[in-house]
Amino acid sequence: MEETLSPGRVRSVRDPEASVYRADTGATQAFLEGYVRQRFLRELDDEETVVRSLPFYATGTGATFAAIAVVAPQLRQAPPSYAVPIAAAFALDAALIVVSIACLLAALVRRGVLDVAPEAELLRSAGQVSQETKEQFADATPGELESIILARVRGSLIAQMIVATARNRVLNRERKTWRNRAFVALVGALLLTIGGLVATFAAGGLR
Repeated sequence: MEETLSPGRVRSVRDPEASVYRADTGATQAFLEGYVRQRFLRELDDEETVVRSLPFYATGTGATFAAIAVVAPQLRQAPPSYAVPIAAAFALDAALIVVSIACLLAALVRRGVLDVAPEAELLRSAGQVSQETKEQFADATPGELESIILARVRGSLIAQMIVATARNRVLNRERKTWRNRAFVALVGALLLTIGGLVATFAAGGLR
């Protein structure tokens, strides 16, 4: 589920730091804004990593259950000294698959991002900023007014990106934690599957 921020309102009182808005943003400010945008987009992209990993988990889970379905009936041919440990290994195998699926579902449930305000709200906010700025700096030239309005709109949008990036980073860390747990459980299940197949073959069950 996607949430959005609100641009908020600009203070209506006279800004004591008006000279800052009149100054050129400069290369440093442009670099920082670019950095914030990159971090914001990166966190949005990381939110999709859980979905992109689903084919791997589906393949691993299917292969494990297919191996269990093939081997389980043939364990009757193996001596009890082999059959019991192999059956126990496959039971643990199935349990790890269940744990992997549960962890993956926990990661999927936590999907969702915090985004900046919708375009319509941004346009409405920009109009409001323009009107309030003209009222606040009535003695400014058109060029100065445009510079102040642009700086305020950019500042509001960058502030939203900073807030959203921090929130999305926390959510992504939680998702990655659950996804990594699912990965460890699945790898353990695959290793047990391979070991069970080798042991069953050695016991004569797959000849």
